[in-house]
Amino acid sequence: MKFGRFAMATAVAALMALPAAATDVEFMSWTYAEDANKPLIESMIESFDGGEVEAQGYAWGEMNKNYLLRDRTNTLPDVGQSQARLLPIIANIDDLQDFNEIIGRDKLLETFDEGYLAMGEIDGKQLALPWIVGTIGMVANTEVLDAAGVEGIPATMDEFKAALVAVRDNVPNSVPLGLATKNPNSILLDYITWVWTFGGEPLTADGKPAVNSPEAVAALEFMTDAVSERLAAPEIDRPDARRLFAQGATAFYIDAPQALSFARDFSGRGEEIDAAVKPIKAPVLKEGDTPVSIQWGHVLTVFGDENASADSPAVEFVMHLLSDQELVPYAVGLSTLPATKSGIASEEVQSDQYLADWAAASVSPKRNTIASLPQGAEVTTVIGEEVQASLLGQKSPQEAADDMQARLEDILGN
Repeated sequence: MKFGRFAMATAVAALMALPAAATDVEFMSWTYAEDANKPLIESMIESFDGGEVEAQGYAWGEMNKNYLLRDRTNTLPDVGQSQARLLPIIANIDDLQDFNEIIGRDKLLETFDEGYLAMGEIDGKQLALPWIVGTIGMVANTEVLDAAGVEGIPATMDEFKAALVAVRDNVPNSVPLGLATKNPNSILLDYITWVWTFGGEPLTADGKPAVNSPEAVAALEFMTDAVSERLAAPEIDRPDARRLFAQGATAFYIDAPQALSFARDFSGRGEEIDAAVKPIKAPVLKEGDTPVSIQWGHVLTVFGDENASADSPAVEFVMHLLSDQELVPYAVGLSTLPATKSGIASEEVQSDQYLADWAAASVSPKRNTIASLPQGAEVTTVIGEEVQASLLGQKSPQEAADDMQARLEDILGN
């Protein structure tokens, strides 16, 4: 394999510069299942000369289910794509390899910022390496705001609510706020964003639910009022919000940095829409508060004892994906940040205004602690069900919050 073309940290590159056996690598990826992004994966596979790579595409929502099912049948892939907040769900798969053992902690720290490495760390083991990184934060469509007569980006909740009303009243058939109102996995991210904005925490520092605190109830009241006042809509999932945003019907929604790529694809306008897609700081309850965002990133895993060495084709393929020549175009093509130090320092990233704006808007991203719970999937479902009950008027926000609290206490043993 021609490792000289890699621009990874010198020590890691030297470690990787070993001959590879002619063995196929199975790579499981949801990006490969996305029509718009499939060519990016295909290009990186074609440039890998360490063996034949078979890409296997599954929808994002089916990835963990497939990992767990394939673990039972001993058919796990060699390399897999995961998400930082979902990694704990598959962390108990015995075949997951520890990159601290394969590559060494010191060498990993030469290539990655420690904060990014933390996205793939579970119980002291480096079960995944960060691939692309960023946050889940707020995005504004400035063309929609202009059409509604909104001047500037709202900074406080009062200004934000006024902007939503202006869009509702001045942009026909609009859904001003692309609030996720179905699919528990999507609802969770909107819910914790607004709970944090209103000063609450879904879980206390010692892991006890706090979803019926006054702050959390106030957040749920905001979400419920948004639907009842036609500032948001029922039956909206993140993909729906992306399409509405791209088609000029939504002014604000939360997403990962890939929001720009989705806007280009779903608008049919390509790069023409770039100027309208503006990463912004989330509105704050009062001046002086810290705008919230959620830590986000894709990570790469390696499965199988046969891959527990630096010169295995699977690990070589991972390092190929993380080389500057492959990672930087991939990350920028998805409107995200590359996870490596050298990738972030590259001219292509540093000169990208959208990525610079996104970084500026991500003041102090917080970890989604619910995703890392052993009962995370069950907790997410409960939150989604009770939030939906409030949004649809089946329960008052206080009733939904109290029921959510009781159900979570049963699950978490508090």
